[in-house]
Amino acid sequence: MSATVRSFRSGQMVFQEGEPSRHMYVVQKGTISIRKTKGSSFVELARAFPNQVIGEISFFDRQARSATAVAISDVELIEISFASLDDLYADVPPYFKTIMACVADRLRRASDTIRKLEKNESGAAGANEQADKPGATASILESLADVPAKPAYILSTSDS
Repeated sequence: MSATVRSFRSGQMVFQEGEPSRHMYVVQKGTISIRKTKGSSFVELARAFPNQVIGEISFFDRQARSATAVAISDVELIEISFASLDDLYADVPPYFKTIMACVADRLRRASDTIRKLEKNESGAAGANEQADKPGATASILESLADVPAKPAYILSTSDS
């Protein structure tokens, strides 16, 4: 497996939402901000710290980056190419590939749902009032659970 140590200064972009992806990263040192674009600004979804992985969803579903990763301190990352992971992933049973593709799809849909809710909440009701409504989060999660996944790998009896 091919891995390269990459360093980024505070404020540097590791990858950008919407761009093609070819690598995932393990944070060795520092902190990364995971952000979604919102108009001319952004919303921080999470922070990644040492021993956490970023950019992994794209490995499983081969879609463009779902968010932007920006170093918020000096960071050191281990960059792992998808091509090198493909060799290892080739030996994974097809049912496990289906599971991972479903998880990646659900994470992307959850992210899209959150973005839509944020747009709706910025209207007349305001973000805080909407978030305080009883059962709002449970309702969102239930709706996500009912949406069928679109797996990247389909099981068949000919797969081993």
